Order: sequence, then C-alpha cells, then structure tokens
Amino acid sequence: MRSTIVEPVLQSTGVKSEAEQVVALKAEQQDRVLKSEKPIALTLYLRTAVDMIGFVIELPFRWKSLDLKPHLPVQTKIGYGLMLNAITDMWLLTSGIDRKDMDYNSITVVKHFIGYLNTMDDFLDDPKNKHLTMRFNKGDELWERRKELFGSIAHYDVSLQKKIKTAISASTFSMLGAMAKFKKHGASDLDGALFIRENTAGEICRATAELFNIINKVPQNKAKAIEDAYWDVGMVLQVHDDVGDIGRDDKGGFCENLVLQLLNQRPGEKARLMEVLANKKNCAYSTLARHAPETFRAARDLQDSYLDSIPDTGGFERIKCLIDLSVSLRGRSFAFRSIIDRMDL
Repeated sequence: MRSTIVEPVLQSTGVKSEAEQVVALKAEQQDRVLKSEKPIALTLYLRTAVDMIGFVIELPFRWKSLDLKPHLPVQTKIGYGLMLNAITDMWLLTSGIDRKDMDYNSITVVKHFIGYLNTMDDFLDDPKNKHLTMRFNKGDELWERRKELFGSIAHYDVSLQKKIKTAISASTFSMLGAMAKFKKHGASDLDGALFIRENTAGEICRATAELFNIINKVPQNKAKAIEDAYWDVGMVLQVHDDVGDIGRDDKGGFCENLVLQLLNQRPGEKARLMEVLANKKNCAYSTLARHAPETFRAARDLQDSYLDSIPDTGGFERIKCLIDLSVSLRGRSFAFRSIIDRMDL
C-alpha cells in the first residue's frame, strides 16, 4: 500500500513554532485551492462524458460476460455494470492497452474479488462476529464468494493462477491485519479512521488495478503508477461515500467514517446537521455544505488531497474527469451536484 500524508488538522511537530506551522498550513491550503480550481480541458470532459454514455449503452450486452446472477433486479445489474465498466475504462485509460486487446475475463475476476473483500468487510462489521470470532462455515456467503473468486481464474495456466492468488492473498491478509487492529483499538480520531479506510477502501482499489495488470501483463514500472492512482481514486470515492452515510454511521457507532470524524471536531455543526438529518436516510453533499460549512471544506480538502495526488498526465487526467463527473465533490457545477445528491451511489 502506498502511503499518502494527509494533514487536515494542525498538529505540533515540536520542530517549528506554532506560528510557523500556521503560516505553512495556510500556504499549503492556498496551493491546494489553486490546484482544485485549475480547469481541466473541455475536450477531456466531453470525451469522458461520451465514455459514460457508452457505459450505459454497453450494459445489456455485457451482463452475461460479467457473470451477473440472473435473479438480480435490473437496477442492481445497472449499478454493478456501471461500476465495473467505470473501473475497466479507468484501467484501459491508464494502462494504454487497447480495448480489443484486453482479457475480458479479468473483469469477471475483478468483480468476484471486490465482492469477496466487501463481504469480508461486512462480515467483520456484523455484531455477531465481535472479537474476530469468524465463522468460516461452508454455507456462509463469504465461503461462497471465495469459491466464485477462485473459480473465475481456474481456466488460466498454473503460473498465472499462482501470481493472481499471491496478489489476492497479500491483499486479503493486509486487510485482515488492518481490521484486526481496528477491532482491537477502534477509531477514536481522524488518524484511526484514515488508517482503516486507507487499508480497506484504498487497498481494494489498488489491488483491483493489480489484478488487471497481472492478467493483462502490464510492465511492472507502469503497473505501480496505475495501482497508486487507483488507491487515490478509492479514497476519493470513500470520502464521497462517507458524506452520504454520516447520519447512519453516527447512530450505528461506525467511527471509521472520515467525514463523521471531521464533524466530531466541530460540535456546534454536528448538532445542527444531525437535527436536519434526524428523519433522513442519507446526507446530501449540499446539505453538509449548508449546515456544516467548516466540515464541508475540510472534507473537500481531504478528498482533494487524494485527487491531487493522481498525476496530471495522459490517462490519469481522464480519471479526474470521470470522478468529477461521477461524484462532483469539487463544486464546479451546482446543478450537476444536485442531481448527484439525489442518486444512491
């Protein structure tokens, strides 16, 4: 996992004076604002928007190849398809591999991998599995997910299977280690929440790119840059996801929510926002901006710190367009953001 230093809260290092730290932080924040407001070429947005339309058009033709279960509701199939198509197109953009040359079976492998790790995450969140008392019974969903995942690579040669299994095992153990630490110590502050999110959301996205790279034989020097970019993408999307889940996670005691931890630092804003969210399932980003403006800015700075870590060259710039059009956290278009607020992403 690649380490990214994020400092949304001023902390004393013992080396610089407090005044020097404040000046440095303000300069850093100003630089981040300038980066955030740097326009991306309109042609890149148009090309990316066309890609997004293409995702929807292609969905019915890809359902069978994506190994989606027949009984799933249409809206669920569309959600899965959009996610997998977006992930695939991001990888194609950054790897430079032509769509016709890629191994399409790698999409199915990635789908089962994400499902496996997300099920593991949900399994550990279940109150019945406290203290890591994990019930790996044959009938459990986690066991079934594992069978699907390893079944999806059975047609590859032994050498490639070994590389894929090694990557899956390394990522799984990394996540389990982070979850075990989180189960023991919890997340009492932003640093603790960052630790678990970076080792789950960030790691899932990084490992997804790694699987694409291994199966499609991307050179190692290029593969590392792609995996780093995917890790940042995972964290950008996690910040967005945490905004929507603020109310639910506060009631459920899910202290790993990054935006909730930022909100906890501002009791006055939290009280106002929670009153508004009392009878609502999700928190819209515009609602956060209206009722908790300081938390809104801190969340956007946190999200932008990951977004700005993605290189500004080639396919990586297209990733920024895709994210900006998909989750629109940066406030470029109020109208578009209002539409996104009404979507359950």
